[in-house]
Amino acid sequence: MRHVGLVTFLAIVLLSICSILASGIPSADAADHLPSMSELETLSFTAAEAANVPDPPYTEVSAVRGLFLAYKAGAEAVSKYRDPVLTRGTSGITVFKSVSPSVVVVVVGSIKDDKFNAEGMGTGAIVDPRGYVLTNWHVIQGYSTAGIFLKPNTGADLANAECRVARVVYQDSGTDLALLKIIDPPSTLRSISVGDIGQIQVAEDIHIIGHPHGNLWSYSTGVVSQIRDGYSWTYEDGSKHLAKVLQLQTAINPGNSGGPVVDDAGEILGLVAMSEEGQNLDYAIAADVIKRFLLTGMQVTTRGVDKSITPSKPPQQVFSGKVGDSLLVSKAVFSDMVLYSIDGKDSGLVAKFDDGTIVRAWNANAIHEFRSWSAKLPNGKELVATASNGTLTHIGMGQ
Repeated sequence: MRHVGLVTFLAIVLLSICSILASGIPSADAADHLPSMSELETLSFTAAEAANVPDPPYTEVSAVRGLFLAYKAGAEAVSKYRDPVLTRGTSGITVFKSVSPSVVVVVVGSIKDDKFNAEGMGTGAIVDPRGYVLTNWHVIQGYSTAGIFLKPNTGADLANAECRVARVVYQDSGTDLALLKIIDPPSTLRSISVGDIGQIQVAEDIHIIGHPHGNLWSYSTGVVSQIRDGYSWTYEDGSKHLAKVLQLQTAINPGNSGGPVVDDAGEILGLVAMSEEGQNLDYAIAADVIKRFLLTGMQVTTRGVDKSITPSKPPQQVFSGKVGDSLLVSKAVFSDMVLYSIDGKDSGLVAKFDDGTIVRAWNANAIHEFRSWSAKLPNGKELVATASNGTLTHIGMGQ
């Protein structure tokens, strides 16, 4: 949730595009056919003209590195999760148990100064078992993909903490709503239905589940104070919004953005959006606005990320070399990494960043998109990932 007039909250270094799901994740050993970093660093290279070297995929490799670093941070954070002790009576306990599996953590971020920065962390609600996730526009603003962490089934066992990659398929900045589609949704997803605005009553009890200040899957309760048509608000970045909203009397904080406001039956009455500083006034986008948004959004065809949006960064220097008689190697030097592109029977990529992170890619498809990735982090931890259509879908610990 955004606080109108507040400096954007600093989301904890928490989560990003990732999954700990074991199935479908390659073994890091499968990349052993690629030259090691020590072999590449001792090769003899000759200076080459940039026009004679394939365009090195700086943007793609940098993004993958960010996802690996985010996975590490997110997995550690989720491992600390504990189911809350509920003290709001049998109604609250029933609602939490029913709704919380459909509430997710949504995180976007980037690499700055060799550190992963979670630039947007909020809550989302699964509104269709095919993998559609509803959240606020301001949570994913400026991003085409996001990390979706699913609630652990029991406790904080890291093996039960599952996160998937999702694409932003539809968004409406005016009503502050966004719809994401999980690329490879598990078959066990549970969704929440959207209720009828005509049934909402002032003073009706409500339940909210979200992640205030990074406290995952927290429960709070309150009442509907009023229903306001044509309510307008402005965020600190200057973006203006207009929608029917529910005015709430409850305790919600940064990190609740995108969290479902549900009734005793567990149906969505609204989606948490923002509060007014010093007013103790909290607002959620109303159910009928959500229904109209979803009616259009779910008809949008899910497409891959447009890689032309961010052109790849040109290298400072390029070199060419060979490994044996069969592998050609091009070396591209950037300000923050050295990227080796290997061409031959076994093609691949090997990149070393200034912080010591080594990223490798292999198993290319017919259009030269790598389906298998791995990373060795500065602390020695090995991570592996799979990709489809040029987008990561799963990340997990190396074997």
